[in-house]
Amino acid sequence: AAWRHFGDVEAGALLQGELAALEGWDQYCEVKGHVSLSTAHISACLSRALPLKDGWDEEKYGRARAAAEKIIEREAWPWFQREWPEGETLAAEDLHNIRVIGLTRCAQLARVIASPRAEAMETRTREALRAWYRLRPAGSRYTEGSAYDGFLLDSLTEWLSGLPDREALLNEGRESLSRLAGQWIRLALPGRVDVQAPLGDVEPEMPFWATVLQRFGMWGVSPGAGWLARRLPVQPLPAAFLTDAIENINLFKDGVRPPESGPSELPHALSLRTGWDGPDILAAVGLTRSEPGHLHNDAGQVVLGWRGRFWITDPGYQQYRPGIERDFSMGKEAHNIPVIAGKAQTRRAPKLLSLGKEPDGTQRAVIDLTECYEGLPRGAYVEREVRLLPAGGVRASDRAVIVRDRLTGVGGGTEVQTSWLAGTHLAWAFKDGWARLSDGERALWIGVFPGGHAAAGLDRHEGSRGPLTLKHSAVLPDGRGDRFWAFVCDEAGGWEPPAGRFEAVIGDWD
Repeated sequence: AAWRHFGDVEAGALLQGELAALEGWDQYCEVKGHVSLSTAHISACLSRALPLKDGWDEEKYGRARAAAEKIIEREAWPWFQREWPEGETLAAEDLHNIRVIGLTRCAQLARVIASPRAEAMETRTREALRAWYRLRPAGSRYTEGSAYDGFLLDSLTEWLSGLPDREALLNEGRESLSRLAGQWIRLALPGRVDVQAPLGDVEPEMPFWATVLQRFGMWGVSPGAGWLARRLPVQPLPAAFLTDAIENINLFKDGVRPPESGPSELPHALSLRTGWDGPDILAAVGLTRSEPGHLHNDAGQVVLGWRGRFWITDPGYQQYRPGIERDFSMGKEAHNIPVIAGKAQTRRAPKLLSLGKEPDGTQRAVIDLTECYEGLPRGAYVEREVRLLPAGGVRASDRAVIVRDRLTGVGGGTEVQTSWLAGTHLAWAFKDGWARLSDGERALWIGVFPGGHAAAGLDRHEGSRGPLTLKHSAVLPDGRGDRFWAFVCDEAGGWEPPAGRFEAVIGDWD
């Protein structure tokens, strides 16, 4: 971006030197004989730089091109012949992101250098894209989550951008692509729309979805895509986003109406939201119903976004190595859904019973979680209901999220544990049975009924990178009961919990 669009000669020399040095590498993947994400990323860098020969040092250009030819002939082509045999129909298990990203980026590079291998690799990439379209029709539950859907589509859309039949291929899957854009729009944090709700394996360090969203806006795939792309801060985004933005500056001329807020069902989540600005509220609720590994067993998990941060959150990633950090990101206390007699969820089988908006503006979702647990007594039932209340629902000026957990038939004397993970850089306090989170200007009050919160319930998991967990434990003498959790957004940052009004709200619960 600095070299091509701002005339930075020093940046151009640095880039050329880095790409030319690749010619001396003996391999481009982690494991010899394979194509990996490193192969794909290097192929993507070369694919962007090699078509623009003007301004290159001739010797360095030759070495960079030689590196590209080595990648295709020594690594990509042997791997392609072995792993992508012609004629096989592609299924979901063939579309794991690493595998398809490797194919797509190598096909893109083969096209750029006019390799004789390009036609075969491009044909298979078209088949992979069409297979993904088949997996994402209306009502589909297939996804790899916000970050990894973006990781995959970043490669596929950049590959698409250089095809003469791009528009035809887009039209084949326009509805699927538009729904994917909706997934990212609906899970964007109010006040910081470059951050996605951390459900599953979703980290801020993986903003590839933003580049895809921008391309969707450029290509007219989704009006909402362009609207959100215009509001993304460029500092945390990939360089590809910046170069695309400079080349398509008309996208950033406003005029498109914002999407409608309200409740939405997505492949792996529910979104209850009032809008996208700082004072708005997002309650993102986990609803994983498919098996890709970057999703978690987190049906009913509630993530609350407000004022540019997630106050009630999720680790947002998974540590692959066994140990205390993996337990923090994937263990029993990683999610705020009930742990029943020591049993956390192990299956992805939630049932969405209700999703809608009440006449008073309350947004409401009800999820049957029973089949997500193994080993519960016969006839047991577990339900979570989440309501996003409009202003005035608990206190006159404050919005709130109320969660009700209903358990029946789980066995007399059963202990139920719930762990609420808070965001980083927030101060905790406790008053009159309520917990108070504060960023120094405003507060989030956390209440529970029946029961209360005390400082003794606050814990820092040994594997945490910083966030603290508010733990709660209760015994159900008869194996049944309702428990209500309140999360009240206090714009004034006051010190009086909203106890009376909260009790009135749950007293009117139907």
